[in-house]
Amino acid sequence: MAGAEPAAPANIVKWVNEQYPRPALDPVWLRDCCSWIASSYSLSPTEFPQFCSHVTSQFLQSSLADSTLPNTGLPQNIRTVKRARLTGLPCLVEIRAISDIGIGAFNLMNVRQNRMDRADLAGLVREDEGDAEEDEGPVPKYPRGMLRLELSDGLTTVEAVEYRSIPQLELGVTPLGYKVRMGQSFCVILIESGC
Repeated sequence: MAGAEPAAPANIVKWVNEQYPRPALDPVWLRDCCSWIASSYSLSPTEFPQFCSHVTSQFLQSSLADSTLPNTGLPQNIRTVKRARLTGLPCLVEIRAISDIGIGAFNLMNVRQNRMDRADLAGLVREDEGDAEEDEGPVPKYPRGMLRLELSDGLTTVEAVEYRSIPQLELGVTPLGYKVRMGQSFCVILIESGC
């Protein structure tokens, strides 16, 4: 092909495939990412640790739908089984939705309203900096029960419920798009529609 851009450097491709085996990164996305890093940060792929750090940052901030190849992540039949245990290589998924189904909606709504009120008051205090009073303490955290998650590999989306608390996931703190590596010990419990 005349005029085709060269592929991403082989050492970066090898490293990415070892770190993130599933879903497979789109080679065009990786090539463009490497070109952007090289031009924006004046880095060469020979500066391996720094270059890989930027690739990781860009990948984890991207949507898996944009940066990965379809049908290379979650098993294609995962939606047809009621309970599944992943086998093989770990799979990276992103959180598309998160909610707590172990705490009553009224409780969650009250905490949300308190958080919003606190944010509004913080804005007013910043405007009146001379009259700033002591804070009323930390922003209230959402109570923790059992999380219901919508997970995606960029193409396939499944609903899951944590059966053991995952402390790194916190309602109101964990952003949508947050990446989670699912391995053999991570059991996805699918929820039937209408439940």
